[in-house]
Amino acid sequence: MKIIIDSTTDLPGELIEKYHIDVIPLRVLIGDEEFTDKETITVEEVYEYMKKGICPKTSLQSPQRIYDLFSRYASQGMDFIYYSFSSKLSGTYQAAFQIIEDLKREFPKVRMAIIDTLSGSIAAGLIALQGAKMAETGTSFEKIIRVSMDCIRHIEHVFTIDDLNWLLKGGRISKKSAVIGSALNIKPILDVKDGEMNVIKKIRGRKKALEAVVDIVEERIRSFPNQIIGIAHADDFETALKIKDMLIKKLGHNRNIIIEKIGSVLGSHLGIGGVGVFFFNRQPECYIDEL
Repeated sequence: MKIIIDSTTDLPGELIEKYHIDVIPLRVLIGDEEFTDKETITVEEVYEYMKKGICPKTSLQSPQRIYDLFSRYASQGMDFIYYSFSSKLSGTYQAAFQIIEDLKREFPKVRMAIIDTLSGSIAAGLIALQGAKMAETGTSFEKIIRVSMDCIRHIEHVFTIDDLNWLLKGGRISKKSAVIGSALNIKPILDVKDGEMNVIKKIRGRKKALEAVVDIVEERIRSFPNQIIGIAHADDFETALKIKDMLIKKLGHNRNIIIEKIGSVLGSHLGIGGVGVFFFNRQPECYIDEL
């Protein structure tokens, strides 16, 4: 059984290696130049461009590369599950779905599936990680799919953005809102519902915004506190550590907290200084909490 993710899924490299997860890289466009995410350009290099005011654009991987990867496993008779970035935010899911449908006709005995995580960053990673852990323990293909769908229903993203201009560039707020919000030092709090980002609060000041994020996490994680929690940051490790300390103080434990940099694709939309927390609001049917 093979678990596949794409490069928007910000799992730490050591976990990807430990569970033998394969990664489909998306493409990053900077000016007229095209790069392969995390292969021909690093996340750090993308942030350096952003610091210079350059807004990277992103696109899905070529269908041929996706086909080559999937068909390699199918031709070996290896079952696989691909956990994709939210279909509401990228065309990757649709392209991969069609390829899998074609391969099912060519290799009818191989079980293959694509799961729309309706998530991004470490949220998608936490869903895929449970799939990888179950695959390692010999859990059936059907049960992994069922539990993964349960995970999707209960995944949470709670994050804040430091610079409103990136939301403006991404078309998520108006120029007027960006100007007024910046002048008033407004920091939006966002979450993701049904695969789409939504502003749920507007807080004045960075410190209060971080406190609001932690308060929301405390409220939503209440029924399932002992789990792997993900923290992702857009080139602001110091703030990620601050959030971690605040969570430990609020939740009373410090076990299994992942910190990772937000990748090129989401980072280019959220901008420098964004930070988020990812977790499940209810324990899924099957859950393995060891990293």
